[in-house]
Amino acid sequence: MSRKLIFSLFLAIFALTLNVFASSKGPGDKIENFSIVNYDGANYSLSDALASSKSGVIIMFWSTVCPNVQPYNDRINDYVKEYTEKGFTVWAINSNYTESNDEVKAHAEKNSYVFPVLKDMNNVVADMFGATRTPEVFVIGKDNTILYHGRITDNRSAAEQKTTDLKNAVDEISQGKEVTVKETKSFGCGIKRVEK
Repeated sequence: MSRKLIFSLFLAIFALTLNVFASSKGPGDKIENFSIVNYDGANYSLSDALASSKSGVIIMFWSTVCPNVQPYNDRINDYVKEYTEKGFTVWAINSNYTESNDEVKAHAEKNSYVFPVLKDMNNVVADMFGATRTPEVFVIGKDNTILYHGRITDNRSAAEQKTTDLKNAVDEISQGKEVTVKETKSFGCGIKRVEK
C-alpha cells in the first residue's frame, strides 16, 4: 500500500472523527425526538418516554462485547431499579454495526436486564447524540435538554470505583436540584459505525 493511499485513509478517518465530535451533544443541548422499532417489534419513542416519565430519560450506549461494559452487568440492574424508582425511564442503545439483533437480544436475555436494549441501525441515534463510546450515558430532562453526559462511574470495577457520577446526577435531578457535575469523561470502546 502506497504512502499516499495510507495518508488519504488517515485523513478520511480523521475527518469522520472530527465530524462526530463536532456534532457531539452535551449538557444544555436539546435532543430531537427519535423513534426506534426494535428487534422485538416494539416502537420506542423518546417523546413518549419523556411524557410518561416523572424525571426524564437515561440513555446508555451499550455493547455486547466491550470489556468496559461487561463489568457493569453484575450491578447495572440494581442501578436501573434505583433510577426507575426516582422517576426515570432507562434505555440501553446498541449502535455497533458489528453486533447483530440476535446478539443484542441474547446478551440482554443472558444478563436478565430490567431495561430494554434497543438496536440503533446505521448508528442514526448515536450520530444524533454524537456518542462515541460504550458505555456512554446521557440524561435527558423533561424538556428534551441534556442534564448530564458522561460515565456511569469512575471505574468499571465495582471494588475500585470512587464516584458514582450517574447516580449523583440522578439523585440531584430527582430532588429538583441542578446537577453539580454535568459532564464527566467517559471511557470505553469506540462505537463501530457504518460508513456513510
